[in-house]
Amino acid sequence: MKVTNDIDILSEAYRLTHDDRNKDYDEPVRNHEQIASAILKKELTAKDIAIVQIATKLSRESFKHKRDNLVDLAGYAYVLSKVEGD
Repeated sequence: MKVTNDIDILSEAYRLTHDDRNKDYDEPVRNHEQIASAILKKELTAKDIAIVQIATKLSRESFKHKRDNLVDLAGYAYVLSKVEGD
């Protein structure tokens, strides 16, 4: 059963980074670039934002487990991989 849950989390992260969120917030790397330009009026990169988002989800998960944290971690890891050109 645990393997099924792991696959479900990755499938949900894939769906969110390829479908639902793109419709609402644009393509993930471009969205992270927009977030970067809005923060502190200081130039940050999409990589910086992906790392901040990962850190946020890790912090939340260390406080209390929530499935959403794991799905989002997988999604932000995907965004970071795209930023890095993987």
